[in-house]
Amino acid sequence: MQLRQHHTIRRRHLLVAGLMAALLAACSGVEVHNINVQTAAKGTEIEARQVVALIYAQAPDSEIDTLLYSGGDLSRAVKRLRDRHPRLKPWLDRGAVGNTASGFVARREPGEDGKLNELIREENRDRAFLYNQASAAVGHGGDNLNAWLPYASYTFGQEWIGQGAAGWWAADPDLVWRQR
Repeated sequence: MQLRQHHTIRRRHLLVAGLMAALLAACSGVEVHNINVQTAAKGTEIEARQVVALIYAQAPDSEIDTLLYSGGDLSRAVKRLRDRHPRLKPWLDRGAVGNTASGFVARREPGEDGKLNELIREENRDRAFLYNQASAAVGHGGDNLNAWLPYASYTFGQEWIGQGAAGWWAADPDLVWRQR
């Protein structure tokens, strides 16, 4: 009787082993898809780093379209910022304007230059729009937008400053200006 049970158990083991081998063989033809899940905070950090790098580098549209949250209004805002950067850069180079920790451009000293003031208004309008779109893209639009915007603008602000050229000026959260 024991020998019979032993053979039955052995057949079951062989059957299970055969089924496992068949399953493994079937799996070898299955495509594996990696899914990259980001938290809203990490997504905002990645987007800020990529967006600022593309704007400063004057990247072509094809690179902008590969952003983590590209598309629609967000891509259009990035393209406007990129296209305006060559007009803003000489002012940054001279130190007449600088980036702020809150993610915007500001004059370092008061002035009446209407063209510069208009350039700053246009830039800040598009940066504010970018922060709105980036916040919505990571799931913090609608009712959550006002709570998330300070984080988004500060995160972008750190990138505008950190990736800026040596010699550019930056204002910390207390609006104290420092040269990079």
